[in-house]
Amino acid sequence: MDADGGTVYDMGDAVAVSRKTKKRERSVEALERLSNPGTLKAVAAVLVFGFVFLGSPPRAVMAAHSSNVGSAGFKDVAGAHLSGVVLDAAEPADEGLFYSVYKVVKGDTVSAIAEEYGVTVDSIVTFNRITNTRALAVDRLLKIPSLNGILYDPDAEDTVAALADEYEISAERIREVNELRGDDLAEGQPIFLPDARLSSFALREINGDLFSWPLRGWITSWYGWRQDPFTGARSFHTGIDIGAAHGKAVYAAMEGVVTAVGYSTVAGNYVIISHHSGYSTLYAHLSSTLVKNRQRVSTATVIGRVGSTGYSTGPHLHFTVNKNGRTLNPMTVLR
Repeated sequence: MDADGGTVYDMGDAVAVSRKTKKRERSVEALERLSNPGTLKAVAAVLVFGFVFLGSPPRAVMAAHSSNVGSAGFKDVAGAHLSGVVLDAAEPADEGLFYSVYKVVKGDTVSAIAEEYGVTVDSIVTFNRITNTRALAVDRLLKIPSLNGILYDPDAEDTVAALADEYEISAERIREVNELRGDDLAEGQPIFLPDARLSSFALREINGDLFSWPLRGWITSWYGWRQDPFTGARSFHTGIDIGAAHGKAVYAAMEGVVTAVGYSTVAGNYVIISHHSGYSTLYAHLSSTLVKNRQRVSTATVIGRVGSTGYSTGPHLHFTVNKNGRTLNPMTVLR
């Protein structure tokens, strides 16, 4: 202090103070420049470049992005480049194969239930041993598997590798889902084939969509027991009778090969066609036949015309479906 009580500054102290003041001023200027939106956008762009082209960004940068810390400029630039990028996302847990239980109500269809649960029709029908989806009973409890695939009964010759090749699925996935260690399978012990699908023919069979109508008309007699139209005696009708105008075209109900063309006192003019998987069909009382034995036919082939030949009371088509020599109700397989 001076004699009057005033403060005396040393020149060295004055220089130090001046330097500190200037340093603070430069820091403020730097912060002001950094807070400028244009500057922040440029910094963010550099950081994003480093993320996209050079690898993972520093943790501090990602923390700022995830919490939206900083100016709007950073959010806009980074957001534009990082849209849709998921960082450190955990994979969904694989809970394996299990099933839910669903009780069928009136009006339900297997396809609608499958859609509701997000699985294939194949999965539900095989898991529940359904052979005809049209005969789905109300109040039936269905097992709905958690995975898409089919339940399969192995034969003695089946192996995991062979089934994987046949169904074009992963052998490792078969072992994983069924908790198998090797390639061999126990005959008769069902296994689940994840992601496998039934053949289109098998699915058509189960859904009752195998056969097209051989012609359009009206049903004059159903499959099953009835009174004989001539004698009145109780007899079993092995097909359905479809009434139609005389001479109307009759088509093959499914692709196949003609195995018989002929005439009998009961069936009149008739055609028999052999189909896939042991199926065959009979078309009787025709006024004329238009195919030959061993001819290959499709659903677009006209095989004959409606008539009233043989044991008949008027123009109609008698249509029978056989599976391995046994008759089926055609209404369960016609689409």
